Amino acid sequence: MMNMTTRLLAMAALAFASVGTAHATTRIDTAAFSIVNQWGDSPDMLLSNVDGVTRIGLTSAAASLDANTSRYQDGNFYGDLFEVTVHPGYRVTGFSFSGTFMGVLNVASNPDGTPGNGFAFNSGNIEFTAGSRPYDVSYGEHTLRVDMLDGAVPITMFSGQLSLTTDFNLSLQGMVLVSAYPSVTLENPSGIDSFASLRVVNPELTIYTMAVPEPGHYAMLLAGLGIVVLLRRRENKHEQFCKINSMIPSITPSM
Repeated sequence: MMNMTTRLLAMAALAFASVGTAHATTRIDTAAFSIVNQWGDSPDMLLSNVDGVTRIGLTSAAASLDANTSRYQDGNFYGDLFEVTVHPGYRVTGFSFSGTFMGVLNVASNPDGTPGNGFAFNSGNIEFTAGSRPYDVSYGEHTLRVDMLDGAVPITMFSGQLSLTTDFNLSLQGMVLVSAYPSVTLENPSGIDSFASLRVVNPELTIYTMAVPEPGHYAMLLAGLGIVVLLRRRENKHEQFCKINSMIPSITPSM
């Protein structure tokens, strides 16, 4: 039996071979940046853009990373490259990918309720990487894999704190693989179907940004600080004068 890596690579080759030439180019523009995805099979969606936090729903990833079967095996592959252009006057302080792996494994029982001899299996893998454009600096690489998942596993991949004012790329790749084999009995020689599924729910890309003050703003800030320091010094001198003056005894002229 081929190992899991070989099976995943084989499934990826099948997925690529079945992909058509039509893609839905997605471009999302905000004040801080523009992001273009030219590989997606369906357009991504801007979910929110508030206070420097931009959330993008990855519609294509949700559609692709979903597989289920009641007999034998199935799977799907997803890969996207997001080109991010940072606008003047802003910086990207971080980015993240999030979602949830959800899997179901159900081996068919025998008619009398005893465990059947069938089999159910699932496996999933997500890779999230980032680098400068043109690529010469890596901003991180994250990988998450699940196997034999019957339930839910949250996905969170965060770049950490950054300060990017130049363009960069985000790469997201994933794969889901499922297989199920029936439970065979004397009464059911053709087998009782088992079931396996795996999908990624609510995949989101989040980009964190902040405005970069213009040089004139820094000049105004420094001027303001200078005024505050000057006023403070004058205030201190006035307090010292009053204190010294209060220490000098008053002399009442004699009649």
